[in-house]
Amino acid sequence: MRRTYRAFQSKSYAMPAVLAAIFSVLLVVPLLLDLYFFGFSLGSWISVHILVITLVWATAAQGWNIMSGYTGQFSFGHAAFFGLGAYGTIMLLNTSGLNPWLGMLIGATAASLYGLVIGVLCFRYDLQGHYFALATLAFAELLRHTFNTFSRLGGASGFFKPLPTSYGSEFGLAAFQFRETLPYYYIILGFLVLVTAVSFAIKRSRLGLYLFAIREDERAAAAVGIPTYRYKLVGITVSAFFTAWAGAFWAMYFDTIRPDTVYDLLVNVEILLPAIVGGVGTVLGPIVGAFVVIPLSEIARQAVDISGFDRVIYGLVLIGIVLYSPKGAVSWPRRLVELLSEYGPYDSQLSTSTDEDE
Repeated sequence: MRRTYRAFQSKSYAMPAVLAAIFSVLLVVPLLLDLYFFGFSLGSWISVHILVITLVWATAAQGWNIMSGYTGQFSFGHAAFFGLGAYGTIMLLNTSGLNPWLGMLIGATAASLYGLVIGVLCFRYDLQGHYFALATLAFAELLRHTFNTFSRLGGASGFFKPLPTSYGSEFGLAAFQFRETLPYYYIILGFLVLVTAVSFAIKRSRLGLYLFAIREDERAAAAVGIPTYRYKLVGITVSAFFTAWAGAFWAMYFDTIRPDTVYDLLVNVEILLPAIVGGVGTVLGPIVGAFVVIPLSEIARQAVDISGFDRVIYGLVLIGIVLYSPKGAVSWPRRLVELLSEYGPYDSQLSTSTDEDE
């Protein structure tokens, strides 16, 4: 078993197989919520709504990871892209009756252009580390105050989602609106599969090699001929596009959006936290991290009627992960095997496993 584990990790198909297994489970989980196993029902502590919220933040975190996880340029302002995707979809739907699927693409394109502008301004002046994080936060706050101030952009009250009949459609996939929660779950699952496939393809490509080279040592990467400025721009543009998708879904899932719900400072935290908890720079990290943090905080919020208690859970989980598992939850299986190797009836060769991207 030990040798099989190590051999599997070294295979090129290991990660696609793990991802396929995870998404297969996610495909059937909503159908198992009402079933009882040994007197226990999964639906007694988790709902389809919580699963939808979890996948939204997993999708947004996967988009954030392409930029900050791969290049090491830590963004604290991805709420800007999330909000542009949400507002782009709803505003076009309200003002011109444009189909939300087209609105989502336009909103995501606008977000990617905004990301490009941020990248040009920040990378041209070589902002890095906490300076880059503060700059991205400032750009997100700029949008929040702009949308909060101008009535043409909805003002503080934002926008309400119209019924499909108001733009000449019926409930269903074409209208991007459903009477039940389950179809929303499968749509956001499809979004997550797509952005994960793109993230995986980037990581295995020459583009990914250059992005990780920038993360490890940007000066050394530039010295060997990698155009670091150009590839960082590519990273933030792609990242913004897919983060906006999550925002567009958010706008169509809830009845209303306001600047304080899509551009808020805590939205930035909710976007990056799954990737940090799961494992920054790994393909699995944002997905695993979202399922560690979001259900826990949602259950805590519902179980304890104290405002902000879920934020306390966020903080405690983040502190615990940073202190005791800086590589994230994806490293837990390998650490478990190492512990078994050290204290159990196993040989010590397992501790030499070097596979990083669980």
